[in-house]
Amino acid sequence: MAQTGNIKICDKMNKINYLRGKENYMKTIKNLIIMSLISFSTAAFSDVVEVYTWKAKPGKDAELIQLFRDAAAIHEKEGATVAMEAMNVGDTMGTYQYVMRWDNSTDWGISKDKLNTSAEWAAFGEKYTPGELGEMTSSLSGVNLDSTVKASDFSDPFVYSVQVWEATPGKMQEMVSNFMMAKSMIEETGARVEIYSEGTGGNGKFHYVLLYDNWTEMGESYAELGASSEWAAFQASTAQGNSGTLVSSHSGQVIQ
Repeated sequence: MAQTGNIKICDKMNKINYLRGKENYMKTIKNLIIMSLISFSTAAFSDVVEVYTWKAKPGKDAELIQLFRDAAAIHEKEGATVAMEAMNVGDTMGTYQYVMRWDNSTDWGISKDKLNTSAEWAAFGEKYTPGELGEMTSSLSGVNLDSTVKASDFSDPFVYSVQVWEATPGKMQEMVSNFMMAKSMIEETGARVEIYSEGTGGNGKFHYVLLYDNWTEMGESYAELGASSEWAAFQASTAQGNSGTLVSSHSGQVIQ
């Protein structure tokens, strides 16, 4: 009888674990669907970005940056806005990001088609030997959640800090809401905040980007936030909700 009772308990626990696993799975699927809807609905009107991360080979930094400049001249002819960024804290030295932006998904598509038929771009590709100057370690696209932001808004040099967040299953909308509340407080300290949802190459995470004119302004902003009781209370309240997890972070600056 005891053995039979144990079997029934085990069966019940297995059923509970199965249902919990199924619930978590459905929450994950729901988050991905919502994220996709956000991406597709905002992409038509929002700043669209593609980020290519490169690791320079030892002693090849200057040559890789020049390669970026040559590529940027062609990409900008075909409608993209290009920035070259050097990552420092949060990654190894010699890591760079080649960033292309467009005002919306229509401009993105037109630019891509022009590039496919560009004789200049084809000639550029023939001159470059893959792996000679560096290795592309990742690439992904993203869409700005603010439909008023345009590619030209990033034309001036800046320094930046990026936090990459992953939503807790079932709490993506809560996390985005927290992002928006934090945005208003952070921008009061002199920062500019942009929030991107990942597209192709990503897996549904969000990139919380803080932009400043220089490192001094970034330091002053951090100090002001650190001394703010309102910011401390906000952090305490959002920590209790556990709406998301910080996956990674890094900072860097645009290359002149």
